[in-house]
Amino acid sequence: MKTFLKTIALMFVLSGFAACSSEDESALQSLEVTPNNISGVWALAEVDGERLPEELYCYIEFVRRDRKFIMYQKFDSMYPRRLTGTYSITNDEYKGYILDGKYDNGTGEWNNAYIVTALFEDVMLLAADAENGDLCKYVRCNDVPADILGWFEEENAE
Repeated sequence: MKTFLKTIALMFVLSGFAACSSEDESALQSLEVTPNNISGVWALAEVDGERLPEELYCYIEFVRRDRKFIMYQKFDSMYPRRLTGTYSITNDEYKGYILDGKYDNGTGEWNNAYIVTALFEDVMLLAADAENGDLCKYVRCNDVPADILGWFEEENAE
């Protein structure tokens, strides 16, 4: 009887180890950086660990099929801007996945290419591929807020 109880206790201990290890580790693994996995709307939440001031924002929508983006931002002027263009994803042997873009309006490429340091379903961490570059945290959103989209509709109506 003692052997039977010891065997049951050992089985409980071993099943406890098996239940915790593999699922918890896989839940924390970053997704592969593909147009499908980044497709959707993302909002810039933090730069270098600091939350953005309320009056500033950046929303970027990645369109999977065409590898295009639409960016709504308010950083460097008193008025918001909508920028469009194409993006690319490359996998560098040393740096990892790099996200880069080119604007449609003839102003050239993004100021920086960004190394995707982590990609989860709802969070994307980007590091500017430049010396002393920004570390940006983006969070997935359902849509660009209606008031931001409305501002651009009013501007185009005039």
